[in-house]
Amino acid sequence: MKKRSRFGFLKFLLFLVIAFLVINFVLGMLTPAPSNGGGSQNTVDNTPTTPETKPEEKEDNKAGYEGFNSNLSTVYSNNWQLTSNVGKLDMETTPGIRAKRTEILGSQNDEVTIMVYMCGSDLESQAAMGVYDLQEMVASDLSNINLIVYTGGTTKWHTNTISNRYNQIYQVLGNGQLGRLVENAGTGSMVDPDTLVSFIEFCTENFEANRYELILWDHGGGSVSGYGYDEKYPKRGSMSLAQLDSALTEAGVEFDFIGFDACLMATTETALMLSEHADYLIASEESEPGIGWYYTNWLSKLNKNTSMPTVEIGKNIADDFVAKCAQDTPKQIATLSVIDLAEIEGIVPDALSSFSNSANDLIDSDYRTVVAARKGSREFASESYMDLVDLVDLASKIDTQEARNLCQALMKAVKYNNTSRGISNAYGLSIYFPYRTTKYVNTVLNTYNQIDMNPEYSQVVRNFATYQTSGQVSSGGSHSAYQSYNVYPSSDYYSSQSSEELLIDVLNLFLGGSYGSDDSYSSYYGSGLEALFGGRVSDNMVKYIVENHFDGDLTWKNGKISLTDKQWSMIDGLKLNLFIDDGKGYIDLGKDSIYDIEGNDLLEPKDLTWLAISADGEKWQVAPYYELYSTVDGDNVTYTGRMPVLINGKYANLITMIDDESAQIVGATYDYKDEVDVVSKNLVELAEGDVIQPVCDYYDYDGNFTDAYPLEGEITVVDDVYLGDVELSGYKTLVSYEFKDIYGQNFYSTPIK
Repeated sequence: MKKRSRFGFLKFLLFLVIAFLVINFVLGMLTPAPSNGGGSQNTVDNTPTTPETKPEEKEDNKAGYEGFNSNLSTVYSNNWQLTSNVGKLDMETTPGIRAKRTEILGSQNDEVTIMVYMCGSDLESQAAMGVYDLQEMVASDLSNINLIVYTGGTTKWHTNTISNRYNQIYQVLGNGQLGRLVENAGTGSMVDPDTLVSFIEFCTENFEANRYELILWDHGGGSVSGYGYDEKYPKRGSMSLAQLDSALTEAGVEFDFIGFDACLMATTETALMLSEHADYLIASEESEPGIGWYYTNWLSKLNKNTSMPTVEIGKNIADDFVAKCAQDTPKQIATLSVIDLAEIEGIVPDALSSFSNSANDLIDSDYRTVVAARKGSREFASESYMDLVDLVDLASKIDTQEARNLCQALMKAVKYNNTSRGISNAYGLSIYFPYRTTKYVNTVLNTYNQIDMNPEYSQVVRNFATYQTSGQVSSGGSHSAYQSYNVYPSSDYYSSQSSEELLIDVLNLFLGGSYGSDDSYSSYYGSGLEALFGGRVSDNMVKYIVENHFDGDLTWKNGKISLTDKQWSMIDGLKLNLFIDDGKGYIDLGKDSIYDIEGNDLLEPKDLTWLAISADGEKWQVAPYYELYSTVDGDNVTYTGRMPVLINGKYANLITMIDDESAQIVGATYDYKDEVDVVSKNLVELAEGDVIQPVCDYYDYDGNFTDAYPLEGEITVVDDVYLGDVELSGYKTLVSYEFKDIYGQNFYSTPIK
């Protein structure tokens, strides 16, 4: 009875602790992680000089570490989970689905109007990608086709023909000719739906046809942020899928195909939304290389046969694109698929609903299995943390009967798929599935509501995110889940409770607003997760998290950290986080999967090296590096990572690939985190004369993040940028290991100096 009489006050104190953690958790969701490369451009003083130790040129020994463990890293296989559908043309139509919205007359009697909405953005101002594509268009034969281009969205066109003051409309006449139709089409943002509507209406009023094609040219953010980035209106964001749906509805045109010469737009959400507006979607699951589509050949072929089946048009576009990328950007990945939207509309929703119901049941009964399936699924633009994964690959790894049925429906709807060599399990359609971060969950769910996305799948997103969030809240993100809440060691009540009992109290307070018989507490917080995601809460969730949580001791003892089998089973990722002490604080050099595990013991690292960059292969500069994922092909492991930098003063990430034989930069992607969540097309190459400056996060000696800074020292590109390992014996370092649990929460070991 004595414990019960004290419990009300102690429970209130516990509530205050939880409220503090929840507020910080929510703020953390709303604030971009400092490692994304944002922040001040001031320079860190007293950056250590790179040791004279010269690394072996373009080599790295990462794959040789004994600690490599596919259970603790995000690892993709070059083997396809199901039979590959790359290069396989499917002209068959599933019986019982709706008729196509566009009737193809045949015998060259079809009139074709192609609308290209070219939002130039930085792709044009920095790299002339828009002008290059226009040159490809004018090089084709277009005597039988109307090809109309709307230009705008950039501060600079690399031609005197096109204005950067006004939006304009051109007709590409082919054979080297480009005719201006509208000198001044206004100054509206190209991510404003009304601007798109005005262009579509102009084309249908002036170039009537029975086959209308729409190509949206620029950056893309898939299900998260939709399409486009107008460089002249950076704060306007992008055109969401809901806004795009609204624009197409207002325009009232039924398209033969809608294509995206933009990144990440081949999503299931895009396809389901567009099924009301078009017959086919042509788009990429992955980030596109900067050169984008190659227009000359497929336009000329269509001009010769305006009655060409749409699937064949899409095949020509995909084949030309992948072949051109293999020739001009061999280091980068290319994907393009042709999706039959009638089949998406007719057969996918029911299959997706059944899959979603079974996936929700599996999340409730065996969340860990779903985490493993999501973690191992082919992810696109992983450096952006937008959580877009191939839906066929995800479903095949979950492997229920409902999942198999969904795979069959999706593979039937993807009529053609082409990818570059070296990528697997990209079957043609991705989907949003939160894993790396929950910060986009509410944005995506709001979009789902606006486009009438499958409600059962919406519940999958809510449910998975709710488990993630509650698991993170229960741990508190501290060194130990138990120590996170053992805040009153002198309390008889808390000192007598086990870790499991404490978690029950925490989760009951947070999830259900359950405060026993004392009604005075019930109004303090209520159901926290319902406020965040509208997620369902249940006793089963509390029970699962209580039975499956990490509570290991991450203190180094005799040169090792020892965990039990159960504790290791709760760990989903392990990375070394390296810091350099510059005399005023800590430079964060990033995270890499460098570890050595012997039995159940993590061993202290020996003879540390870190990635460095060089313009000449002689003078090396240590640089921040973050591993993204690994790809296994037989005995060879290839590591893909990112290096936050400034390129000519603009925030970017160098994307790196490292294996047993080489280390190379495969491209650069620009960072729009402060403006809009779209993903840039990767630039073809770093250009001669580009100035690169590594960017690091910086912490004071108390461990508080202060800002992100460019490091001293610039690298000017001459012929290439070299990568290699530098020994760190000349630096004063601090090392900590980051343990990521199955809910996405990070725990840190005690530091090693």
